[in-house]
Amino acid sequence: MLNALQLKAAKMDAESMAWLDGEGEGEGSTCTTGLVGMVYSQGGQACLDACPQACAPLAAALAAYMQQGGQPAARQEICKYQTEFSCALTASTYPKCAVLVTQAAGFGFQLPHSQSQLTSGCR
Repeated sequence: MLNALQLKAAKMDAESMAWLDGEGEGEGSTCTTGLVGMVYSQGGQACLDACPQACAPLAAALAAYMQQGGQPAARQEICKYQTEFSCALTASTYPKCAVLVTQAAGFGFQLPHSQSQLTSGCR
């Protein structure tokens, strides 16, 4: 399953990373295109609609996971953008994001389940 996701990631690389080059049209487009767009359309819509500021950092974390060394590389990106990811971990938002965390874990992409887990994982 991971190989199929990596192949799809390679195919979509230019689109999913367009925001890095300033080609994206803001947070909304980052949420609905590329790899994050796949996440959005496959159960992540409620979470990403509630926390659009997490879309670009999520794209960076996914790209790091796929292209730069798996979970350790993704963790660096997640830690770099703790503030943006914190939105998904609030009491009111986490219920919308729990499905995303569970789906990510199914692919071996571990996301924090709480603010304390985010903080401790970034020390």
